[in-house]
Amino acid sequence: MDVEFQLNPNLEDDQIEVKVVSARQTSKVNNLLAYIKNFDKKVDSLLPVKTEDRILTIKIEEIIKVEVEKTELSFYTTNAVIKTNGRLYQVLEKLNNDFVQVSKHGIINLNYLESLEAGFTGNMIAKLACKQKTDVSRRYLPKLEKKLGL
Repeated sequence: MDVEFQLNPNLEDDQIEVKVVSARQTSKVNNLLAYIKNFDKKVDSLLPVKTEDRILTIKIEEIIKVEVEKTELSFYTTNAVIKTNGRLYQVLEKLNNDFVQVSKHGIINLNYLESLEAGFTGNMIAKLACKQKTDVSRRYLPKLEKKLGL
């Protein structure tokens, strides 16, 4: 991999332009683009969650999946299920690159993905650690495959 710096006086002081050039768009290229896109994004290790009676902090690395039903969010972790109110897209913005949305109602942590199997309705079923499962809709399958490097 070649890396070079090129001075461009036409850019603002805080502006940076990055160009990735390759013969093909491979998974390595996609990983690099994702890394660059998230480079200056603040990465938290804890996610604060407000429940009915208190505010909990969840370690992001322990989240297996997040599901929403109407406005109730359920965080499935390695040792608990935590319920709160909110929107799925807002949670996804706070999570790191290990997470991917797999349906309108679900996000999974790729570190806990064990397998993908065909479901009865044409969708896929993601089998996760701790005996968790979730549906992967056809609409979100290409993004999941891309994240997996397939």
